[in-house]
Amino acid sequence: MLNRERHNFIFQTITLAGLIFCSAAIQVDAQTVVVKLRSGDRISGNIVSETTNQIVISNAWAKSISIPLAEIQSREILPPPVAATNPIVVAKTTPAPATPVVVSPPKPAIKPKGPKDWHGDVQVGADVGISEKNRQLYYAKFKITYAPVRDAGPMGTSRLIDRFRNTFDYNAAYGTTDGILSANRMDGSSKTDFDLGTSRRVFVYNLFGAGYDEIRKIERRYEIGPGVGYHLFTRTNFILNAEIGLNYQAQYLQNREKTERVYYRLAEDLTWKISKSLTFDEKFEFFPQVNFDEYRMRFESNLRYWLLENISFNLTVVDTYDTQVAPNVDRNDLQIRSSIGVKF
Repeated sequence: MLNRERHNFIFQTITLAGLIFCSAAIQVDAQTVVVKLRSGDRISGNIVSETTNQIVISNAWAKSISIPLAEIQSREILPPPVAATNPIVVAKTTPAPATPVVVSPPKPAIKPKGPKDWHGDVQVGADVGISEKNRQLYYAKFKITYAPVRDAGPMGTSRLIDRFRNTFDYNAAYGTTDGILSANRMDGSSKTDFDLGTSRRVFVYNLFGAGYDEIRKIERRYEIGPGVGYHLFTRTNFILNAEIGLNYQAQYLQNREKTERVYYRLAEDLTWKISKSLTFDEKFEFFPQVNFDEYRMRFESNLRYWLLENISFNLTVVDTYDTQVAPNVDRNDLQIRSSIGVKF
């Protein structure tokens, strides 16, 4: 009984010593040492095993190095390596100074040019012939139109009206043939139109004219008369108007005779923009007397070729006819002329 207990004690003691030895071996295996030999050399590595006579070291150059304990002068146990950490360094950046933005003051709005209230046209020409008969004829035509397109509206606003128009025409001619006066006349007229209604198709007008013609023995004359008209066509390139009204005319002839008559007035006028460089306009007026005994008429047409935007070459035909004229004066007067025109 005692022997059995003794054997158990011995077995437990050996087992416990083995466990302690294995634990120490595991701990030694985990150690990294630097061994300093008596010769002055140094060997570093991990201790693989150690006995009472030697130690065995393993490193990167040799798997197993046996060192007798008698050759060892000292040894140094290195601390276990600490996992290197790479801290993330956040660089503090200083923002670049902002470039100053120069803000220009706002440009004043450019007010678009509105339509002009005044329009004008000047034509001048000359017919000069040097042959069996020497002839010089000079003529001019001036036309200006006033058509206000805006008026003041409420609260300082403006609105388009484009209802009122006033047209002034002036014609003059002077010429000689072999030193004898062959042309000396002047005519002027002023016509005022005003559109009615919302459609602006119907308009009323008043016409006033005056002039003289020395060759036709008219010292002076004047006429006046109201009427009504209708815009038949108002296209961008084609305009046609028709008019009807009354006309009072008074003439003072060179023989001191004065004539006064009332006429009806039937008229039409046309403007046609054939192309960018070619336009055509014409006007016809027919004046029968109220009792239809006598009449007079006037026709004028202009064909214009635009050399520049506001300069044109014009071919004009004017024909007048009057059944009541001074003695020895032809009833018909036909004029064909060419001229250079300037539009403004």
